[in-house]
Amino acid sequence: MIRIPRMAVVAVVAEAASLVAQVAVIAVAQVVAMAAQVAATAHPASTCNYIMAKRRIVFIVTQDCQLRCNYCYLVGKNKEGKMTWGTAKSIVDFLMSLPVVENEVVVDFIGGEPLLEIDLISRVCGYFVESMKKRNHLWLNNYSFRFTTNGLAYSSNKVQEYVKKYKDRLSVQLSLDGTKRKHDINRVYKNGKGSYDNILPNVKLWIKQFEERAVSFMVISHEDLPFLAESVIHLVELGIKEIATNLVVENVWKENDAAIFEKELMTIANYLIDNKLWNEVKISSFDSGIGKPQEDEHLYPCGNPMYVFDANGDIYSCVRFVSFSLREKASRKIGTIEDGIDRNKLRPFLSFDKESCYPPQCLNCEIASGCRWCPAENYDASELGTIFQRTTTVCALHKANVRVKNFFWNKITYIEANERP
Repeated sequence: MIRIPRMAVVAVVAEAASLVAQVAVIAVAQVVAMAAQVAATAHPASTCNYIMAKRRIVFIVTQDCQLRCNYCYLVGKNKEGKMTWGTAKSIVDFLMSLPVVENEVVVDFIGGEPLLEIDLISRVCGYFVESMKKRNHLWLNNYSFRFTTNGLAYSSNKVQEYVKKYKDRLSVQLSLDGTKRKHDINRVYKNGKGSYDNILPNVKLWIKQFEERAVSFMVISHEDLPFLAESVIHLVELGIKEIATNLVVENVWKENDAAIFEKELMTIANYLIDNKLWNEVKISSFDSGIGKPQEDEHLYPCGNPMYVFDANGDIYSCVRFVSFSLREKASRKIGTIEDGIDRNKLRPFLSFDKESCYPPQCLNCEIASGCRWCPAENYDASELGTIFQRTTTVCALHKANVRVKNFFWNKITYIEANERP
């Protein structure tokens, strides 16, 4: 007799049950959308009573990249998955046809490396703004564009023209992993050569242009973990004021990594405290919201709900459910621009809550907030292809993070209390 692990069975049952449980949620969402549509037609100013959270729109403009980073979850990079203008235009038209239930939109361009398609990005942004103006769209006064880039093409003339045009509505996250020895362990070209020396001049240009808005995206893996502290300090000394430190969620971690992580974070904490930088520099590992009970009933571990569009016009809830992001499983789309959103495929993604996907040790954890996990990694790593079997690969590292975060803020509280006259 074949024995199936109990947690796998529970996860599959949870996913099946969500299809029923979310009927009411979808119905409410549809009613709200219809109400917003009606209100917008009759009394445009009254739509604020029906508005929900911001909407994130993602264009996968290419599946190609100059680099082959060792930790990258995009395991199937290729030159074929490139979006055409025809598809991009149809996506914008599709978005303009939807009921508006959000008063803010973020349009994100990703890859691969998105700046390989800067001509397409520029054209999409122009058409998006033009389409909103024609319709007096609710997003017109509250939209922004964003991309995360490896930085290699950032100084090109076309990219700089785009930055100049949209700077006031543009957010650029640049991936720099720290010092040369940390960065070049993972962020390498196809031939294995590191990219630090090529990116550094562009990093300095980016910091000069965006100053306080320059957010660096740092990925942390087992191989480069011992160089974390020196790397964060290096970025701070370059002038970067906000650093997103992100542990990979795949199962790459070793037994002693939590201790190394704690030691490195403690070095960073003491550096910021000794130099009184806690009000000037933001490190995501020291976010004050980390390490508290998880209170959200419905969980969006990646932030706001997303519509992700690929080169075929297929729609996903996240880029990590597209085929070139998955190691073992088939892609998992939620619709197409021709047929719209398939509500049956969307429902599971709306039903994340603690009861449906947390294993017991997470459900009862008093410091669960901020612990990294990913629904797509759940799906790719699970035996039965469920998104509800939560992975716990960073559990020990998260606990180490919380200990240092608590030390950091307790020490700051003590210093500030004793500095008062």
